[in-house]
Amino acid sequence: MLLFLIYVVLSTSGLILVKLGSQATAIHFTNAVFSFSMSLTTIIGFLCYMFSFVLWMVIISKSEVSYIVPLGVACTNIAVLLGSKLILHEQVTLGTVIGTAVIILGIVIIQLAK
Repeated sequence: MLLFLIYVVLSTSGLILVKLGSQATAIHFTNAVFSFSMSLTTIIGFLCYMFSFVLWMVIISKSEVSYIVPLGVACTNIAVLLGSKLILHEQVTLGTVIGTAVIILGIVIIQLAK
């Protein structure tokens, strides 16, 4: 369960940091042919997301895929919704709230069926 929580935190953090980094000052790599620009926030976000992916592969290898994948997607989606509202100050609509409620209901059903 601890690995799963770390996965959700890393995945959510990665997505939110990449979004924040797209608005931040960038680090530039330039030569005669190639130009690349990425903020430090974006790089940290990519690293978080990369580590979450590796952790996700470990979790899947040790769990029932039919159980853990819906749970992982649902928990990550809810965490991203909360992070988007609290950190990015994005608008949460009624449709988003209803969709989140359906996701939570799905998690409850999965837990009851297990």
